[in-house]
Formats: sequence, C-alpha cells, structure tokens
Amino acid sequence: MIDDSKITQIEDHGENGVSHAEDSQVRVTNKTAHKTFLQRNKYRIRQICGVAILLIVITSVAVLITKNSGSDIESGDSEAQAFIQNTESDTEVTTSAVSTTTSASQSSTTSSATVTEDTTTSSQQTTQETTTQQTTTTEVNTQKPMTSTTTKVVDNKDPEVVKPTVIKGILVVNKSYPLPADYNPGGLTPETAAAFEKMRQAAALDGIQLWICSGFRSYYTQQNLFAQYCWRDGTEKAETYSARPGHSEHQTGLAIDVNYASSWQFDNTPEAKWLAEHCNDYGFIIRYKPGKEQYTGYVAESWHIRYLGDVELCKTIEASGLCLEEYLGISSKYNN
Repeated sequence: MIDDSKITQIEDHGENGVSHAEDSQVRVTNKTAHKTFLQRNKYRIRQICGVAILLIVITSVAVLITKNSGSDIESGDSEAQAFIQNTESDTEVTTSAVSTTTSASQSSTTSSATVTEDTTTSSQQTTQETTTQQTTTTEVNTQKPMTSTTTKVVDNKDPEVVKPTVIKGILVVNKSYPLPADYNPGGLTPETAAAFEKMRQAAALDGIQLWICSGFRSYYTQQNLFAQYCWRDGTEKAETYSARPGHSEHQTGLAIDVNYASSWQFDNTPEAKWLAEHCNDYGFIIRYKPGKEQYTGYVAESWHIRYLGDVELCKTIEASGLCLEEYLGISSKYNN
C-alpha cells in the first residue's frame, strides 16, 4: 500500500517540473524576441549613436570657438583704440596743414594778381605773332568752315591745338590735316546736299539711280566705326580704307559715299561710270582714285565724292590727272 505523503510529494515534483519547463520556454521566447528586436532596429540604433557622437563633437567645437572669440574680441578692442588714437593725431596734423595752406594761399593771392597782368600782356603779344604766322601759311576758308578748336595730345608730349586747315580756299582733311573733335556742321552742308540732289535728278533722266549711302559722320561716330574695323581687320589694314577719328572727310559735311561703299558692289557699274563722268559738273570730284594710294593714304574708292563747289576747279583737277593732295602739294600721313 502506497503512502499518501509520497503521493503528495510526487505530485509536487510534477508541478515543479512543469513550472520549470514553462520558465525555460519563456526565457527562450524572450531571448528570441530580444534578438529579433535588435536585428530589426540595429540601423536605428546606429543612427542614434551617430547623432549622439556628432552632438558631442559640435558641443566641443563650440566651446573652443567661444574661448578663441573671447581673446579675439579683446585684441580687436585694443586695435580699435589704437586706430582711434591714430585718427585723432592725423586730424590734428591735417588741421595744422590746412591752416598753413590757407595762410600761404592768402599771401600768394597778391603776387598772382601781378603775375596775371604780366602774363596777359605777353600772351596778347604771342597771339598776334601766331596769327601773323598762320595768315602767311593758311588762306582764308571761302567755304566758311567752323572755327572750333580742340586740344590734341600727341605722343604724350606738349598738346597741340587742332584747327581746320584751308589751302587755296579748300578745306583739307586727310591723315596729315585733322579736324577738332567738336567740329560738327550737324549734317551735310546745305550746298553739298543741294548739289547732290541736282546731280541725282540728272542721273535719273539717264536711267541711273544714285543715293546717299553715307554722308556726314561726327568725330565720335567715326571713332566707333574705325574701332570696329580695327577689331575686325587689325589697325594696319583698317588704316588703308578707314580714317582715324578727326581725319575723315565725312566730318566736314562735304563728303558722300554713293550707293554702295564697296568695290565689288560699285566698281565698274553703270552708276560708277556715270558718277565719274558727270560729278565734276555739279562741283564734286572722285576723291580717291586708283593709283593714287601713296598720295591720298587710302585705297581707291569709286563711290566717295568730295564737294568743292567750284565746277571749273573740279574740272581743272580732273583734267590734270592729279589727286587733291598732288594738286595742292600736300601730304597725307599720320605723324604718330
């Protein structure tokens, strides 16, 4: 017969075994869940750790910057004080210099008045002598060109006064004889425009169409145009067919480019031939003819006519076979 106490002990051991088994199973389950949690969230954990490390580094750097800035501020304050002191001393020196200059200028005023009187007298005498010399070398302009003058610096030496040049009653403009920058008739002269219109109408009766391709050009228009040519072809080549500013006949209001300012478009055309044969009858000459480049300084331009006004003079020049430079005995070369 089995003892009841033993039976009770056996039952207790059975219950304890079951509870131990359950505890082991729970522990295994927890470990598995923990591993699963770590695997699923390992990237987030790494990110959190990285952010934490970055915050620590930023904080350290900020502390270092704060310390350095404190020392910089102190040095900046000392530099500012030194600058203020230097400024005050400079102001005192400047004030004394101004007072010295004022007294000097007051003392020189009286002497300058006396010198001005002497200078005025001598300049009047010099002006009279210069006028006399110019009268002997330059004739009066019968076409009444503008009398404006300007100062032109040549080779950075003493400035020379540029004036319109009139020789034998003809206003001359070429590489040797420039116009002042402010010489500006405002367009073609009325006589030039009227003569061309009369010639245009006569040509139309012969079935020839003439028109103005380019007339008056100011100093500054020529300056821009010449700069474009130099940029495109180089200065040396540009100067064979275009004038420097102040050296163009177009600035006089007496020159006209007819129809096309181009050899391949105008040379040997019926219009070019008619112009060469009849322009003298209206007071014009063909200014730049073939074979005259060494005298005029420019290549031939069958389209460029120059108004002289005197029909007989134009015919005389044409009959001589000379260009204007040859007829007047002058050159056409830049002096720099």
